[in-house]
Amino acid sequence: MIAKVSELMEIREMSKEDLFQVNIIEKNSYDFPWSDKVLEECLEYNYDCYVAAHENLIFGYLISKISFPESHILNLTVDSNYRNNGIGSQLLDLTLSKSGLIGSKVIFLETRKTNDTAIYLYNKYEFKKVGIRPNYYKTKDGKEDAIVYCKRLDLSRT
Repeated sequence: MIAKVSELMEIREMSKEDLFQVNIIEKNSYDFPWSDKVLEECLEYNYDCYVAAHENLIFGYLISKISFPESHILNLTVDSNYRNNGIGSQLLDLTLSKSGLIGSKVIFLETRKTNDTAIYLYNKYEFKKVGIRPNYYKTKDGKEDAIVYCKRLDLSRT
């Protein structure tokens, strides 16, 4: 029997050694990716950066700012070869848990209004649409709106 990717992987803090693969996943996933410098600065400035990996192979990553009283997910990306294997869910679970543990009351994020996969995931986790940021993302044809999502964290369950 072949093990699922999500059963083999571990989620750990991102290191500088991971940036090469993270940059490749970022560039393969977006028409307008974060630059190598921005990703490196996320580590330098102590953002909460995690990778889903098995040994030296990275499947996805999540970058957030976990803080009190609110947290913010900035980038959740899974390599296109490994999507729909529960990797994004496991990264999201970790961030929600860590946010709750430090007393964060809410967690925010933005996603493209056309990112159906992300919208499905956030709806599954009961994030609520709380706004629109007009022309937030660059596209090949101009700009695209972002949907702003928020999830209130139930501190009694952490």
